[in-house]
Amino acid sequence: MMNSVKIKKMIKLMLLFIFIDLAVFASGCTEKNLTAEDIATQMLEKQDSIQDYSYTMHSTYYAGEKTIETEFKTIYKKPHMIKNFIQEPEKEEETLVLSDGEFRWTYTPGTNTVTKTKLPKTPEITKSDYMTLIGISLNDSNVSLLGVEEIDNRETYLLKASPKETVESAAQYYAKVWIDKETWMPLKYEMYDNSGNLTAKTEIWDLKVNSGIPDSEFVFNIPEGAEIKTTS
Repeated sequence: MMNSVKIKKMIKLMLLFIFIDLAVFASGCTEKNLTAEDIATQMLEKQDSIQDYSYTMHSTYYAGEKTIETEFKTIYKKPHMIKNFIQEPEKEEETLVLSDGEFRWTYTPGTNTVTKTKLPKTPEITKSDYMTLIGISLNDSNVSLLGVEEIDNRETYLLKASPKETVESAAQYYAKVWIDKETWMPLKYEMYDNSGNLTAKTEIWDLKVNSGIPDSEFVFNIPEGAEIKTTS
């Protein structure tokens, strides 16, 4: 059986590979001699053009004959508003996690419970911090372009990312990532073990970028009769 620790490790590796791939190809180039600063500059320009986005992420994890599926829908708007509907394995209900920039609201419908948490003041990431993070990531991975494929009528770059031996406990995995040419966001990614067996797959559905999401989307309305818990 695949335990939660292994699943979390796989998710962490997937996100690392996706981040690295986006950093490399957001520049529009495939040269291997690009510097971290060149890549960071291009990534920041791409980021600046995205004001909001929404999508549904469906993930499947494989462990022998056992399959675990999770799904969540996310809606995001700059600078700090995000709304997630999380579908946990073997549960019909969705947990809502909403951040309006000031508070994070978590609603569990099964218990009709609301948790309200004051958000810390988070400064915008600086250019130097961002470039440093990209530089560290690039040093940890080998990235190659496998070709171009179409997913849901979107043209994508198909990439392969393999961690270098310096990445602790990660050498047994590699990832394939499909990056949307238009938005530079991942549409699909797969994780494989060193025998070529598929261990995890994530698909992005209904991706919308800069659709004009209103602030009212992030107003939390407390359900009738809900128990409210406040944390700091």
